Amino acid sequence: MELYELLHILFFPGIALHESAHAIACLFLGVPIKKIKFLGKDGGYVVHGDSTAYNIIIITLFPFVFNIAISLVCARVYLLTGLSFLKLLMAWGAFSALLFCVPSNKDAKNAFEAIKRAYTKKQDILSILLLIVLSPLAIAVALLFLAFVVLDKFLVLRLFLVIAWVFLFMV
Repeated sequence: MELYELLHILFFPGIALHESAHAIACLFLGVPIKKIKFLGKDGGYVVHGDSTAYNIIIITLFPFVFNIAISLVCARVYLLTGLSFLKLLMAWGAFSALLFCVPSNKDAKNAFEAIKRAYTKKQDILSILLLIVLSPLAIAVALLFLAFVVLDKFLVLRLFLVIAWVFLFMV
């Protein structure tokens, strides 16, 4: 069994939360969901209908925000409870959520494709001007997704990120 498979088994709540966040974003934005798999040997996925580049970027980034928010809630409950079992459960939940908050390689590829499609399709002059004005933001988002691809490929970087967040929670 590979390390990633073991992590997927041990910390499955983070994967389920990650995929739930994609689904929640789709529902909120009105993007149809075609298929959902919350858990599996290789993780999970949400297949959704085509949408605008902005919606796809939001759908891609939402697990990052959602899982961090869930981990904060778990950390707060951890601090407020005196029950050992609940403390253990909250620590596991927070760690799982943080471990899988980073958009996956596939998520980042979807966002890259959405950005590329927005800049390559035929548009009217007003839309082109808007894209020119928004190009620094598009470049920043593309660089953010590139960082997510790197984080997704290297477990050590992902664990370092989790340790950094845990340190911030404790401060």
